[in-house]
Amino acid sequence: MRIRFLFILGLLSVATACAHSKSTTTAARVRSAEPIAQAEYPDAERRFLRMAADDSQRNALRDRLVATVLGQAQSLADVGDYESVVNELSKLTAFLSPEEYADGVLPKQAGPIAEYVAEEGGRLGDEGYALGANFILSRLSGDEVYQERYDTIAAWGRESRANLDTVSEQYAGLISVWSMHAELTPAPEVLDTLSELHIAGRDAVASETAETRHRLGIAAERQLRLAPLNVAAVYLTHGDLGSSITKVESMGSGGELQLRLLELMRAAKSTDASGAAATFELVEGYRVARPDVAAGLCRASLTRFPNDYRFPTCMARVAADSERFADATAWYVIAIDLAPDMIELYDEALGQLDEFIEVRLNDPHPERSSALARGAETILEERQKRWPDSTPPIAPNRLEFLIGMLEMNAGHAAEAQQRFERSIAKDEDPGALLQLGLLLERTGELDLAESRYRRALELTPGTSLPDELRRSEILEHMGDVARARGDAAEMKARYRDALAAWSSARDQVEGPTGALVEMRRGVLLDQLGRHEEAVEAFEAAMTHAPQWRDVYATILSHLVSTAPDYELASSVWRRSQLQLTLPPEWKVYFTLWIQFIAARAGEAPSAEHTELLRRLGASPNWWGKLASFGAGDLNYDDMMSVASSLGEETEVLYYEATRLYVAGEREAAERQFRRVLDTNMVSFYEFEMARKLLINQAKSP
Repeated sequence: MRIRFLFILGLLSVATACAHSKSTTTAARVRSAEPIAQAEYPDAERRFLRMAADDSQRNALRDRLVATVLGQAQSLADVGDYESVVNELSKLTAFLSPEEYADGVLPKQAGPIAEYVAEEGGRLGDEGYALGANFILSRLSGDEVYQERYDTIAAWGRESRANLDTVSEQYAGLISVWSMHAELTPAPEVLDTLSELHIAGRDAVASETAETRHRLGIAAERQLRLAPLNVAAVYLTHGDLGSSITKVESMGSGGELQLRLLELMRAAKSTDASGAAATFELVEGYRVARPDVAAGLCRASLTRFPNDYRFPTCMARVAADSERFADATAWYVIAIDLAPDMIELYDEALGQLDEFIEVRLNDPHPERSSALARGAETILEERQKRWPDSTPPIAPNRLEFLIGMLEMNAGHAAEAQQRFERSIAKDEDPGALLQLGLLLERTGELDLAESRYRRALELTPGTSLPDELRRSEILEHMGDVARARGDAAEMKARYRDALAAWSSARDQVEGPTGALVEMRRGVLLDQLGRHEEAVEAFEAAMTHAPQWRDVYATILSHLVSTAPDYELASSVWRRSQLQLTLPPEWKVYFTLWIQFIAARAGEAPSAEHTELLRRLGASPNWWGKLASFGAGDLNYDDMMSVASSLGEETEVLYYEATRLYVAGEREAAERQFRRVLDTNMVSFYEFEMARKLLINQAKSP
């Protein structure tokens, strides 16, 4: 066995050396170009993928897409986010063919990024990514040092696995390395090496005795049976049917699976309807086990079969699996345009859209969901027009409500109100009434808000736990309306009713729901002057769901706008920072809030807070800039100049207001807080904290 394995490794060495030979194709080098704005990137990518190879505008668009990806990769490399850098570089495979990788068409801007991946990949033991990075560098520069590095890594990989116990382990390790290499730089030579490894691995297992194969177990049998599928997958991921057929044919006579695979691939080479059908059968065959292969086949088929709805549908599913929901919706619209009489396609899209929109409701940049909303309406309206007597998978009132939520989260208060009203006109749902009331309350329409809350309360019988929780929320908001009016007696009465309602549910809930109940109890107890009991409720909330971000966000944001309890706030902040699941952007927000709480409590600035913000400020993301602002390293004008959305502008306005407040410029701070309210970003914590601070200030003598 060892002799056979080393012989194969020798063949691999030859294949590796061949991988360095120059391609004979004449691919156009990627030129430096203006990056595409992030909001426009998905549409540009879709347009590129549907362009014919001879389209005169294709290379120019490709260059801009590549520039966008490389720019993002460089930003991520600057802050040391290695995994994300690799992920960005792998996106280039959608725009470059294997032959173009062999020709080294990437621009010089790829060099520093590849250097970073080569260094980090080597340090972390990611041989495949290190190979890919050095492959890029050798092609870009022609410097022999990168060639030498490449050869050294490849040789080490072969030699280090020569002494592993089983052929399954030996080949599994090498296949993993070269799969990573192909993920980053799928040049033909790399793909050929990877496919040869699959074949050699199969042959090595087949040569074992029955006793050894029995000892190796199911993994060995799978290696034998699935080898043709794995070999084909190497090339099908890039839409290369010809190479896939050639390689599978070279494997000799196989079983029924191999014969059926070859039959399908040969049929798929045809450009007529039978070719499209065979290609889609391949897509469906790989879809569950190898979604990357299915996606590659679909991408390649967009131009081979431009009038076939199945391939944009496939792209929609791929996008949905990656949570690129607006992109998925756009692909569904394209598919429906190609097959306008297929009701099943409309229903698949609408069923997905319901889920998509629900997920996007908490998007920190909700304005990006406008395409999602437009797509949903387009599909539903067309379906209702074509099949008016058929029930769609998403009710029109629900879609109106969900789009209203998107509009509200984007700061479009008037549009959101209109959507909520239209939803209620179709079906007087208490949840929609509650949400409309919340919008009206936060935009100062207190009488209208109260009327909607009252109606929601009438429609919520309280016969189930969800109803009881909703009644508790409605009663609390009715107290908030009274508070905003300055009616202390009514406020306390409503808060007491809400507190009793929340408290009655305590014994029936646990986990996040239990945390929600205790959070709301804590806020109400604090508003009623029962602070010690509020602290106990907050502690109980954190115990119920210690990993839930909203627990800490609710408590800290409440403490920002009420009588400052720095001791409690510090405890909550420290507990939040200990949670491994807390994203870095929320570490920034929570630290900005604790800074303000400390200042309001008369505490000296904490070096710990500033140090953390400076460290997080190294990120090129928006939250990194906010961290630098909080640390005093960026000023207000700098922040406003880089804010790219209304939500980001709202945050700058708010944190500048807190800075002015701490500096003792109270009148200027108040004006700034009112500017926050003018944004109508009612779903932002910053909006609500500003609103409640102003309400409390108005109550102060």
